[in-house]
Amino acid sequence: SVPNILKVLNPLFLNDLHTQLKDAGNNPRKLLNLRKRLARIRVFDPACGSGNFLVIAYKEMRKIEADINILRGEPDRATEIPLTNFRGIELRHFAVEIARLALIIAEYQCDELYRGQRLALAEFLPLNKENWITHGNALRLDWLKVCPPTGTSGAKLVENDLFQTPLDQVEIDFENEGGETYICGNPPYKGRNKKGANEKEEAKHVFSAFPGTYAALDYVANWIFKASQYCRITKASAGLVATNSVCQGEQVALLWPLVYKQGICISYAHTSFQWSNLASDKAGVTVVIIGLALNGNFDR
Repeated sequence: SVPNILKVLNPLFLNDLHTQLKDAGNNPRKLLNLRKRLARIRVFDPACGSGNFLVIAYKEMRKIEADINILRGEPDRATEIPLTNFRGIELRHFAVEIARLALIIAEYQCDELYRGQRLALAEFLPLNKENWITHGNALRLDWLKVCPPTGTSGAKLVENDLFQTPLDQVEIDFENEGGETYICGNPPYKGRNKKGANEKEEAKHVFSAFPGTYAALDYVANWIFKASQYCRITKASAGLVATNSVCQGEQVALLWPLVYKQGICISYAHTSFQWSNLASDKAGVTVVIIGLALNGNFDR
């Protein structure tokens, strides 16, 4: 649900953007600096599903940009926030295409809301076949190649699009290089006793430098550890939904020292709560939210 997703995104980076907007007041230079900052932000979901986290992040950023444009007397100005700065990894091919289309639809909806239907329609078609959502196993892929820190390209198209149209293996560059990167998402839930052979092999791969430590960890611990490695190298920040058991009992001693050794600390957290959604047959899952950042790289 949107309220739950915002529990991740608000403390991760949206609250800071809103604070900067408030502090800018009517100062044209400060508003321009914030607009430039928005255009360089990259949001990366390494378990993106159909793109819910990416879409909500995009829409919230467009709201802030629209407020800036109004305050600067430029209400019809085209957005400077590129869709290709919203990256994801998803294992299911169909969901990859849905995530891309969801972002394209979100862009049109925001254009219509903030700029009017005429301008929105003029820029909506034709649709671009490029897909910057990566099809693959996030626990096997190098996240630095999917969402590289320097702004160089990395996300590659897979063999077919939603309509089975053959596509070339091209790379898609980031636009507006040099900004911040935020990892977010809701990785799969699977307890230590419910992991199959594939999940155990994936954990063995992720924790290959630490033999023997991974077997007792929940499946989501793989994403937490990979996020900590990514944040160490790129100075990014992360906010992930996780099973609350990774913060309880023996898993604390197994997982968190490995995270802290990366120079990563917990930058924010949300205590256990029931994750709700719009599904008719809801799974009763109790989760926590954990924020990760490089030591000294946050102010909370």
